[in-house]
Amino acid sequence: MKWNRISVLTIALGLFLMAGSGAFAQQEEMTEEQAMQKIQQLEKRTSELKRQQTALDNQLAEKNKVLKQKQDDYEKCIDELYALVGATRQDVDAFEARLKRLENKVAELLRLSPMDLLARKNEVDDAEEEYKNLAGNKISLLPAFYDRVQRMGENIRTLRETLSRAEKTYVVGTWAKDRDCLWNIAKKPDIYGDAFKWPKIWQKNRDQIKNPDIIFPGQVLKVPAPSPLTPEEESAARRYYRMKREAEMGGGMDTGASPENVNK
Repeated sequence: MKWNRISVLTIALGLFLMAGSGAFAQQEEMTEEQAMQKIQQLEKRTSELKRQQTALDNQLAEKNKVLKQKQDDYEKCIDELYALVGATRQDVDAFEARLKRLENKVAELLRLSPMDLLARKNEVDDAEEEYKNLAGNKISLLPAFYDRVQRMGENIRTLRETLSRAEKTYVVGTWAKDRDCLWNIAKKPDIYGDAFKWPKIWQKNRDQIKNPDIIFPGQVLKVPAPSPLTPEEESAARRYYRMKREAEMGGGMDTGASPENVNK
């Protein structure tokens, strides 16, 4: 059985080789006329392919020309649009960079807890100031920025609402019972634990405290989040101490400095 299989395979291989030899022989036996016909067919096919390539190149060039014209028209429209708000492309790029930075900062603040946000209130103030500057710029009216700036205003309001819920208040007691003055209030452990931070309370409540030496029982004071004195608060404190020294050197002028006299 094994030898029979080998014989069949051998015969099949032989027939295949004979058929191949015949085909090769036919190719080798192509006449000169047949060869010329074959060459002409190939040249005709090559010429047709070149014609098609030229047509495609022309179509592509025409489409590129139309595309360039549309791009030029678009760029012209953009320049005209920017001109309506009195801006250049550089102005718009700078505006977008500022808006992006503000968006990132506000997104970070929105993720904070109310108390953490209160501790970073200065950053909310800065963000709101930057928002006002951007919203007041005519570039904010461009379609690319209008919705983003409006959203920013909503987010700033959300931050303000969160701060208003988190901000601590203090009801002033009497001097006789509570020894309340700005110095002593700031010194309380649940306020700042640091008497020297009294200017923070003063500056936060300027609407109801004209003279920091004079507060009244029952006043509800807003207490800013614990933080170092701001430059404005330090400046107010220096001005207060300077005026106090000048008043004392000027003949013992009464400034209302004694809490015993003003907060009973």
